[in-house]
Amino acid sequence: MRPEVQQRLLDLNRRFYATVAEEFDRSRQGLPEGMRRLAHLLREQLPSPMRVLDVGCGNGRFARALAEIGVVGDYTGLDADERLLALARAQTRRLERLSCRFMQVDLARPDWGEAATEAPYDAVVALAVLHHFPGRVLRQQLMQEMASLLAPWGLLGLSTWQFLSASRFLDRTLSWGEIGLDEADVEPGDALLPWNQGVHAVRYVHHLDLTEIEELVASCGLRIVDHFRADGKEGNLNLFVVAQRTD
Repeated sequence: MRPEVQQRLLDLNRRFYATVAEEFDRSRQGLPEGMRRLAHLLREQLPSPMRVLDVGCGNGRFARALAEIGVVGDYTGLDADERLLALARAQTRRLERLSCRFMQVDLARPDWGEAATEAPYDAVVALAVLHHFPGRVLRQQLMQEMASLLAPWGLLGLSTWQFLSASRFLDRTLSWGEIGLDEADVEPGDALLPWNQGVHAVRYVHHLDLTEIEELVASCGLRIVDHFRADGKEGNLNLFVVAQRTD
């Protein structure tokens, strides 16, 4: 993907979250099944107290999922949108056994990992994050940085949106001409989807299936220890993958 196209798509998604932050937060108050299942898996397999890094944390609801099941430890959330981070701080302030802190970080920058000053972490999670980063090379860089922040035998938890498996999202896909691009500018699996909950906005997404995630995980020297699908009206709209550092 050409750098100027990649930058345009990154800027599109920054504007998207700046536009929908409050509506996005209101629609993301519940703790979905897949998130709860991942939280349980981390609690069962990692030491206590636990050190968790949430990459692209949004409103911090994974911290609430951890606290709900009694996880003890330190949670760090990174995100690019300051309004979502403010909401995350407010909504996690009273968690009893989980100490939370949040930082504004541009995850598209190659040096974003420098903000993770408490590394290494027992767990690094990136939930509904990878599919918003345009270009396979950029997604691989993000994966490699996350893997480098793991403690030995630490776990990397990912979720990606399987929107191509649901006709209701396929029917809403917008033309690339909407933002002045065409099919030749983007990669297979890329799409534009609208948001119409309270406000109208457009976001870039990429469909990462299990094969692509397996390749990304292998390129980082990790091994997959679990994967499952959950959530959405269909019960399978998010693909969760858990990988482990084995050195």
